Amino acid sequence: MLNQTAEYQSCIQSSEKVSWRLDELLPKDTVLDFSRRFLSNELTGAEAIPFLDAEERLMLNHIRSNSYAHLFLFLEEYAVALASQRAGLELHGNATHMRALLRFTEEELKHQQLFARFTSAFARGFKVVPALLDNHVEVARAIMAKSNLGVLIFNLHLELMTQQHYLETIRGNKTETLDPLFCDLLKHHWLEEAQHTRLDFLEAQKILAREPDTLDAALTEYSELLQALRGTLNSQLALDLQTLEKAVGRAFTPEEHQHLAESQERSYVWGFIGMGMKAPLFLSRLRALSPMAEQRVLELAPTYYCV
Repeated sequence: MLNQTAEYQSCIQSSEKVSWRLDELLPKDTVLDFSRRFLSNELTGAEAIPFLDAEERLMLNHIRSNSYAHLFLFLEEYAVALASQRAGLELHGNATHMRALLRFTEEELKHQQLFARFTSAFARGFKVVPALLDNHVEVARAIMAKSNLGVLIFNLHLELMTQQHYLETIRGNKTETLDPLFCDLLKHHWLEEAQHTRLDFLEAQKILAREPDTLDAALTEYSELLQALRGTLNSQLALDLQTLEKAVGRAFTPEEHQHLAESQERSYVWGFIGMGMKAPLFLSRLRALSPMAEQRVLELAPTYYCV
């Protein structure tokens, strides 16, 4: 039987060390600075659109950045359900495990509030009110219909994806001057998600110690969840393009619309799926669960690298 209690205690201590207050990080009356890019072009692809002028490319960057924040709020709906469900399984069991998982739950709720506050500030200050997906509860229920192990692997992907975004495009960015407030939000989100990735891995180990034959089916579910995520990204992309047309004040030609849709889909899929699948820590965590798990993901990855 695994003895993981020291690891869970370490997660609690790290969580307490990096913890932050929502009202200090993003006060309710925050006014956003729309003169700068929020996200790196590597994540938005806005600078590659030839028929948009500089102002329109900046608007596309802002729209994509707002959707990026909203998608975290949107997807963390299932993460709250997952963490609270795993915590409930420790009721009358291991108190340290339960406490770590309850902190996980509380922090995910705080992250939802953070991104909701950002999108509210964005809607107040942007040229038009952006269109955003609103079926987060339905999507969360569909995700949670999968096995806990499948969802834990999917969640590990997403959480390590956010770390990869911060490390590659914000902390390591030397070429773009990005909005410091948005960078700070993503930094603090990353600091807490670092503990969540450890807990995802520990919980996955716990399941596999009891049910080692469930990994193959869980990896199939992970693949299915990536396909569903792609559909969600495309749904938000369609809304992004509606918002962009309203913001620029003109309708795009069929050719322009096709160019935007195809290039922005590549950007979305690479950012949310491809970058997660290539994250070194994601691959090493899978390898620690089973070399077969890493191999399955490496075989699947080209589907999302070459969109």
